[in-house]
Amino acid sequence: MEMLRSATRVDEGEDRGRLWWAAGAGAATAASGLLVTVLLLVLGMLAVPRATAGAGDAVGTGALTWLVLGGGRVDLGAGHLAMTPLLGTALLLLLAWFGARRGLPDDPDARLRGLWLGGYTGVGVLAALLGLMAPAGPAWLFLPVPVLVLPALALALAHGVSDVLPERVARVTDRVPAAFGRALRPGLEGVGVSMAAGSLLVLLAVLVNLDRVGHIQSTLEAGFFGGLLLVLAQLLLLPNLGVWALSFAAGPGFSAADGASTTWSGAESEVLPMLPVLAAQPQPGGLPWVTHLLVVVPLLIGAFVARRALRRVPRLATTSTKAGVAAAAVAVTAVGVALLDGVAGGSLGNARLSDLGAPAVRLAVVLLLELGIGAAVVLTRDWWRLRR
Repeated sequence: MEMLRSATRVDEGEDRGRLWWAAGAGAATAASGLLVTVLLLVLGMLAVPRATAGAGDAVGTGALTWLVLGGGRVDLGAGHLAMTPLLGTALLLLLAWFGARRGLPDDPDARLRGLWLGGYTGVGVLAALLGLMAPAGPAWLFLPVPVLVLPALALALAHGVSDVLPERVARVTDRVPAAFGRALRPGLEGVGVSMAAGSLLVLLAVLVNLDRVGHIQSTLEAGFFGGLLLVLAQLLLLPNLGVWALSFAAGPGFSAADGASTTWSGAESEVLPMLPVLAAQPQPGGLPWVTHLLVVVPLLIGAFVARRALRRVPRLATTSTKAGVAAAAVAVTAVGVALLDGVAGGSLGNARLSDLGAPAVRLAVVLLLELGIGAAVVLTRDWWRLRR
């Protein structure tokens, strides 16, 4: 009996250690991203020659920046900073995924998952409190997104959700139509290709207008380290601007400030945010007719999505089955890009900067049409080859 009691005490000690380790791993994952962000902001704000912010302001701003990278919002008093750098969000999601993979066993139970998530959330709440040191403050209504939703998504990607879903939810997910199940992956690949195509358009515009972009960069007088930090910030915004460029290629266009919209019909001038990369957008006035040829970009993306969708369907399947899977994949791509646009756009304050980006609903409708045309060409070609 004494041997059994000692073995039980050892097992209880090991179990308690595993629980503490899971919570500590979650906290360490969040703290690593927070510390890097705060350190970069502190060094950058202190290195800028014209900066007047103190150390407390710099630490608070760094904490708020970490929350914004995770999808949070910043309360500016008269408005909100509601633009999430998509690349920064992807990096934080990747870091959280890595932390969940390394900090938890291969098949963690719900208790270990909850403790890991609790450790991450605790550091996130601490970051929000540090943000009170900045001139702005966190928007508490959106705080769950960076401190709870993002790590929960990373945890699901790292270890799955099938074993922790309630039975009713699991039954609902099992009833998803087969066409949607086959179309999900090609549709998400289409979202990735769309983002890459838009980002490539932005890079090409920057190369063409490199002199204007460099002039704005030098005018800010951010110093060497501050200039590097500014370049990093613009790289984190590259996917956001890629959505704007894709919207311009598709037709709906985008707005860089109230009254400064850019569409096929032309570009309107207005006071723009002091972001050097915005100098690469078309100059005010009418645009040449060749601008309309950019519509080829979403057409080609639709063709790509359809080709990927056809690979998920047996070659001798009926035409209606293939068309259904391709249509579902196109819908996933259009809706996915629109959702990213809702996150990538937003505001940088109030008044003229209260609504930036592309019109998400209109972009989804136009993309659904243009991607569908590109997909229809591929489906027609596949039907004709089988008919011969």
